Amino acid sequence: MIKPLMSAAVCAACLLSVTPVFAAENTIPQGRRDEMSQKYTENQIKQQNKENREANRNVDSLITNRK
Repeated sequence: MIKPLMSAAVCAACLLSVTPVFAAENTIPQGRRDEMSQKYTENQIKQQNKENREANRNVDSLITNRK
């Protein structure tokens, strides 16, 4: 009775220790992460520039309407 219980415990311990290694292999490579980060940053800059242009137009129209 003790031997099968010990075998099961050792087997479970091995499975629990090896499983995260297999799960972690599918991470994104560093180059791909950098590329994705750069695209995200570029999109943020484009969005910010678009918002700035719109804000400038709004301010310009307010100034022209005051005159």
